[in-house]
Amino acid sequence: MKPVVSEIAIEYRDVFAIAKLDVNDNPIKTAEYHIRGTPTYKLFYKGNVARTILGAMPKERLVEQIFVGLISVIQEPLTQEQTDSE
Repeated sequence: MKPVVSEIAIEYRDVFAIAKLDVNDNPIKTAEYHIRGTPTYKLFYKGNVARTILGAMPKERLVEQIFVGLISVIQEPLTQEQTDSE
């Protein structure tokens, strides 16, 4: 999946950022995020995990799953801070 993830990172660099975590070198973070197998993808929004995607899949399906996660946070109700600034 590494080449696929790298392609997605380049193609969608203006939409979202991708970071990689080596589970063998980072056992504390691996445990903190409850990663039991690889590949595991965690989508973060405002510092919190918004969606978890598990398993290897074709590039198109992974992109689709990422956008499902993005849409779910975009449709989040506006916070008071957001409504005050309008």
